[in-house]
Amino acid sequence: MIWEGSIMAEPFPVKGVANAFLRRSFDDQQLVTHMKLQKLVYLAHGYHLAKTGNPLVCEGFEAWPYGPVSSELYNEFKCFKGAPINQEATEIEVSCGDDEDTYVEVPVPVRAADHDPDVKKVIDFVWKVYGSWKATELSDLTHKPGWAWEKARKINRTSQISNDDIKKDFLPFIKTK
Repeated sequence: MIWEGSIMAEPFPVKGVANAFLRRSFDDQQLVTHMKLQKLVYLAHGYHLAKTGNPLVCEGFEAWPYGPVSSELYNEFKCFKGAPINQEATEIEVSCGDDEDTYVEVPVPVRAADHDPDVKKVIDFVWKVYGSWKATELSDLTHKPGWAWEKARKINRTSQISNDDIKKDFLPFIKTK
């Protein structure tokens, strides 16, 4: 599948991009597992890199045994193990009061999709094309011979995956005008 669009965005928090996918999964009543969410965010990051040369998410991905993983997303959703995720990623919000501060967990905003229509196109595209795929199929896709994950795994078991290598993987899928 070829994706086309024009994007000019700053990197977003990985949890916010994950929440954009989770909201789509909740709306479509098609819950995703932790592994599948990792791969969807990675694919969106790859398409964005190939189209713009800029990362979609601030955080990088590591080459774990079952494919690219954001350790921040791993820590957020590891409690779900292989079960479908039924809540959004959260962050701590601090409210400063006269007597004491209060700390509340709130969903990480989906700034990527809410404020940038071109990033929304990437997320919508990845959801439309890959949202129905199984987590294992997405994992297999990210394990293609010669792709960035494989290169990083050869360096070290949990090596950081180079954005330059990710970009090269996705360039053939970008339609230029």
